Amino acid sequence: EPLTFPSVVDLIQFYQKRSLAQYNSKLDTRLLYPVSRYRQQAGMEVDIDAVGEQLRIFQDQYKEKSQEYDRLFEELNQTSQELQSKRTAIEAFSEIIRIFEEECETQERYSKEYIDMFLTLDSGTKTDKIQSNSDELQSTVEEIHNSKKVLEEELKSKALAHMEVDMKMNSLKPDLVQLRKIRDQYLLWLTQQGTRQSQIKDWLGIRDDEEDPYTLEDDTHQEERTWYVGGMRRKEAEELLKGRRDGTFLIRDSQTQRGSFACSVVVDGDVKHCVIYRTSTGYGFAEPYNLYSSLRELVLHYRHTSLIQHNQQLNVTLAWPALSQQSS
Repeated sequence: EPLTFPSVVDLIQFYQKRSLAQYNSKLDTRLLYPVSRYRQQAGMEVDIDAVGEQLRIFQDQYKEKSQEYDRLFEELNQTSQELQSKRTAIEAFSEIIRIFEEECETQERYSKEYIDMFLTLDSGTKTDKIQSNSDELQSTVEEIHNSKKVLEEELKSKALAHMEVDMKMNSLKPDLVQLRKIRDQYLLWLTQQGTRQSQIKDWLGIRDDEEDPYTLEDDTHQEERTWYVGGMRRKEAEELLKGRRDGTFLIRDSQTQRGSFACSVVVDGDVKHCVIYRTSTGYGFAEPYNLYSSLRELVLHYRHTSLIQHNQQLNVTLAWPALSQQSS
């Protein structure tokens, strides 16, 4: 929609909070850092500390939401296991019920014959015993039916809880992507200004004895040439990755899904493949996570996030670009 603003100041304030990507896909950024034409004359400089404090704020928000997402992910896995367990139990009850009902039919058929025979012989005690056995079997079948119904109700309740957790994760995902993008913009700007890494670590809340996962120095993930191999075929990718350490990966054009891509990655010593979809909402491994504006943004995210949330066999991150020296 066309937007009108009463002043340039109002326009700038509006796009400080909103991306310009809707007008130009190459302008996936916001109006964050004003540059004055009088800066050199007046000796004015951008307040590095103020920018750093903003980085700290966005980093704290990102960490908080990431921790919430991780907690929900663990809860989702737990409920998935419980759902599977209850489904298995219900299947077992169904099989037991089938066996008992067949037994009831058999017993009922023979009981009628024996009761008629004993009535002819005037043996009331034995007919009562046969009827009692039949009643006990029917009672057992009814108890199993009731137990199955209880499990089915628990399954419904657990399925609703599972759906609710999944919805919460889906609502968090766009916030995580946006916060990480903003944080990385601040981080990139501070690095370009020559800010000391020790100072940046402090704003990011990283101690000196911890590895810095956010450093942009020698970051091969930023360079597509270190992981994108174009039309390389599946077997060629497997040969290239053969014998490489876990987390070594490359991205290539999909041979089976036109317009999409394939990620080949080493997991537990084997090369696995998965599709990267390109949709109207962005790139991703599955809905509703197709939110990344570029392959590079996707790679940067899954550098620190496991693919296991999309495939239980892919407990790995995109740690080592296959064409970089670091992955050798």
